Amino acid sequence: MSFQNPAGLWLLLGIPVLVVIWLLRPMNENRRVSSSYIWRLSERFMKRRMPLTQIGRWLVFALQLLIVAGGAFLAARPVLAQEARVDYFVILDASASMRTVTESGKTRYEAAMEMILDLAKETGKGHTVTVVAAGEEARTVVSESSSGREISDALAAFPCGWGRSSLSGAMTLAQLFCYEHPEAQVIVYTDQKVEKAENLTVVPMDGGEWNVSLTNLGVTRESDGGCTLEADLTSWGRDAAAAVGLSLDGRLTDAVNVNLRADAPVRVRFSVPAQDADRILSASIFIESEDAFEADNELVVFPDNERPCDTLLVSETPFWFENALNALDRGQVLVSTTQGGCDLVILDSPGSAQSESPSAGAYLFIAPDKMPEGIEAKGISEKTGQLSASAADSVMKDRLLRLMKLGGISVAQHTVARASDEWTTVCSVGSDPVLLARTEENGTTTAVLLFDLHDSNLPLTTDFLYLIRNLMNTAVPSLIEKRLTEVGSTQRVTLSPTTEFVRVTAPDGSVSQLESEEGTGEGERTLKITLPGVYTVETGEEETGFFAAVPEEESRPQSVSSLSLTANGAAEEETPETAKRGLGRIAAAVLLLLLLSEWGIWLYEQV
Repeated sequence: MSFQNPAGLWLLLGIPVLVVIWLLRPMNENRRVSSSYIWRLSERFMKRRMPLTQIGRWLVFALQLLIVAGGAFLAARPVLAQEARVDYFVILDASASMRTVTESGKTRYEAAMEMILDLAKETGKGHTVTVVAAGEEARTVVSESSSGREISDALAAFPCGWGRSSLSGAMTLAQLFCYEHPEAQVIVYTDQKVEKAENLTVVPMDGGEWNVSLTNLGVTRESDGGCTLEADLTSWGRDAAAAVGLSLDGRLTDAVNVNLRADAPVRVRFSVPAQDADRILSASIFIESEDAFEADNELVVFPDNERPCDTLLVSETPFWFENALNALDRGQVLVSTTQGGCDLVILDSPGSAQSESPSAGAYLFIAPDKMPEGIEAKGISEKTGQLSASAADSVMKDRLLRLMKLGGISVAQHTVARASDEWTTVCSVGSDPVLLARTEENGTTTAVLLFDLHDSNLPLTTDFLYLIRNLMNTAVPSLIEKRLTEVGSTQRVTLSPTTEFVRVTAPDGSVSQLESEEGTGEGERTLKITLPGVYTVETGEEETGFFAAVPEEESRPQSVSSLSLTANGAAEEETPETAKRGLGRIAAAVLLLLLLSEWGIWLYEQV
């Protein structure tokens, strides 16, 4: 039992005052009376008054003592010592980093599950437990359950994910839960470092386990036909040495030992000769290490399985384009001053305009005299500037600038133009857009370059080859959009008109048939990536693959500045209403009994 107003116990000082009063009360007074009066009264005194005289005197004292003590007790506002019902709201981090193995041999996720099951044992006391898993999405695993068995079964059926953590989404659900359950207790089990937590409890799951990771895989084509593979190698938390190898189609071809400083990435590079680059099916960079998180120890790249693309070049000076198209060797190249039906149409002739071509998948305008609809020319800028990618992210930008570095490319003069919102700025010179693109209603891509190639060194760089190649892939999309992706993203699969099926084999061996989605273009399918590793994609005509890596941030310790909930409802120390009502009834009954006893004794004394 506790007291809401302990100061009320000072009223107990009235007890010694009462005792002093009784000690100082007047003693019996001796009087001289006749003996006949004493004998006449003795019979009545012995029968009625004698048995109760002493008892009544002490009973009055006891009742007065109880009144003083009871008044002090009620003034202190006692709270009955009964345990209140608690609704637990548990947030379980289900991101890829929670699969890190601890010293006990269990993953962080499994260790957190055991803690939650220990908490679930308290449901026998009337508590409830709600568990929300914060994986790629915040999902409720079990809701307000008072059954330990139900909570255990629900957790066992919900594995840890391989993507990012959605702690923010889970915190939103927790806040809504607290609005409905003001007395709820929120507990977060996560391996992210939380610097400040308000109105909730954070249980850290990061035990400082060591991890070494490979991230930021890049592939560069060399002029001799070979390629260079490179990636960042990082040891998180401590200095270490690691062995890194290159494997081509499962065959080890190169290896190197690297000394690493804590949290400092080192760029490792491997070269693939031209004779291997043209015929390999996959190349892998991997780490030989016994770290606590193995999912980020390998990155695999597949060569682009590009489809043929016939190109029509309308130009008076086709030299640069002809060289680039012949080097790419993707299909037939037609050079003409008139337009015809091809997959890609490049218009580098003054006065050229887009015409109806049923087979054209993309158009490229080079410094046109007449701008397409939605672009308005404002003049010519003769100020030399550097070509740079647009600051705004977009799907069109990612497609057209794939693998391009845009370093050291200058433009001597360009057309200053203003474009409507339907056009996407892909590249700029200063604040002026110089490469714009949009998707037409029929699905065709139109790109406009607002400077003449003679006014730039772009044709002299490898970026020019990548730009033409990316335009070809836009006009005739590959079977799959990305050869290297990450868990949590989507992969777009583009089918040819004659393809009847798409079979995808996931890293765990499961096979699925892709279904079309509402809103996608004809022949397109999308695949949600949920597992890391190698995926194979097969149709009746083609077979290729891609690799899904865990998100880069899951390889290193993450920090969250703060997690907070808005306090709502009664404070924890407030007396429950049921307890206060029950205690009030008891106090009223005691006082009533004291009053009736005092009144009865007084009436008896008058008899």
